[in-house]
Amino acid sequence: MVRATGLFHATLPVWDLARAERFWSDLLGIKRHATPSYFPNRVVFLDLRNTMIHLVRYGDEIPRPHPRSTHMAIEVDDLDAAYEKVKAAGCELLSEITVRPDMRCFYFLDPEGNRIELTQH
Repeated sequence: MVRATGLFHATLPVWDLARAERFWSDLLGIKRHATPSYFPNRVVFLDLRNTMIHLVRYGDEIPRPHPRSTHMAIEVDDLDAAYEKVKAAGCELLSEITVRPDMRCFYFLDPEGNRIELTQH
């Protein structure tokens, strides 16, 4: 039997690569991965230590998913500080910090219109 061993990367569609890369660097300190992008004018690889985020600039003719139809969850070490940084960045907050049995989290839209969940366990 073949088994999955991990998540290699997740993709976020973006309109502006430079703006998206700067947002993630400023917000959470996420920098470029050591592996160079195969398509540097369309894709940026960001390093999340155990996986990557690929920021991909698709052509304008490619429809983007509705923000409520998908999301990516990123674990942070200080959810309250992250919440304040997201607010200060002017992002649309989709929820307040929610307490769940195993974690705390909140949702927002990044500048490219992607729904993001930040969590702290």
